[in-house]
Amino acid sequence: MGKSTGKKPAGSGAKLPQAPEPRDYNSETPKFCLHYVHRNFDVSGLTTAQQAALARTFRKLSQSSWKTLTFAGKHGQGTEFIASNAINMSPPPRFEGESRYLVFRYDDVLPMVGVRVDDVFHVLWIEPTIGRLYDHGS
Repeated sequence: MGKSTGKKPAGSGAKLPQAPEPRDYNSETPKFCLHYVHRNFDVSGLTTAQQAALARTFRKLSQSSWKTLTFAGKHGQGTEFIASNAINMSPPPRFEGESRYLVFRYDDVLPMVGVRVDDVFHVLWIEPTIGRLYDHGS
């Protein structure tokens, strides 16, 4: 064994690369997923006019950031949350543990209800008439 000279090993002076900043999903626009939508509350149960309104809503919402949508009022482009026990339907297994669901409005006041994961809104139910999915109060 040789004597240690106290010199740093070659390459030890190099800086380690910095970890990338975590992705800020609130500054991104929402993406919409219909993969988990319940068959009794999907697009096929809507009138042609409601289907068009839903498509226009997806387009309009996709032009804003999540941050903007979060701070908007609950009607129009805004959101609200509803407790999971208020929903009259069972969620798909992937989202069974959710305590609340996110609600967007389309066609004026009709809700589409789902779960946000990062920048994706997974639509679980699209209500065709008020009161069918949950009690909206009076």
